[in-house]
Amino acid sequence: MFAQTLLTKLAEELLKLLVEWLAPKVLRSVPHLAPPDCPRCGGYGVARWAPRWATTVFVLSVLTFAWGFTATVLSLPVVVLVAAVGVRTAWHGDLVAALPGLLAPLGLAGSGAVTVAGAAGMAWYHSFPPRLCRRCHGRWPRRDRAEYLRMVRSVVFACRCGQRLRAPGTAAGVRVRCPRCGTERLAPTVG
Repeated sequence: MFAQTLLTKLAEELLKLLVEWLAPKVLRSVPHLAPPDCPRCGGYGVARWAPRWATTVFVLSVLTFAWGFTATVLSLPVVVLVAAVGVRTAWHGDLVAALPGLLAPLGLAGSGAVTVAGAAGMAWYHSFPPRLCRRCHGRWPRRDRAEYLRMVRSVVFACRCGQRLRAPGTAAGVRVRCPRCGTERLAPTVG
């Protein structure tokens, strides 16, 4: 009984570490048009000025991401075991019987693609302007999506003193004054 409880706790902790490590990497691998966080507090629960159908697409994307991520995590040990049996069978000379075991890793590619598709849908929803933050209760007026994306796309670069500076990404040749050392720096252009 003690060993079973210990193994269960160990499996839960390993799965939690995997989720904390992998989910942010998958979400960051998808190009975001705009940051998904609150502009004021940095919280994640931000409602958007999006049409109702876009909110529906977002909910379906969250479900798709969750399904694909769960399928990837749960099928990984099964795929490793089936592939190992396939390699062993192929080693003994029966290539026809080993074919399903050798093709098992393709299932991981499918569930990984579903995960990335869900993350892409969430990133698309976050390209709409923020409306309400559920964490700090900040509110923003309705804006056009194209105007919001122009405003959000800014260039971040460093001054010689090490201070990070942010310049709008629309205009070329914008000068930004460093608040730390007071020098004016020419912002790089967005390509």
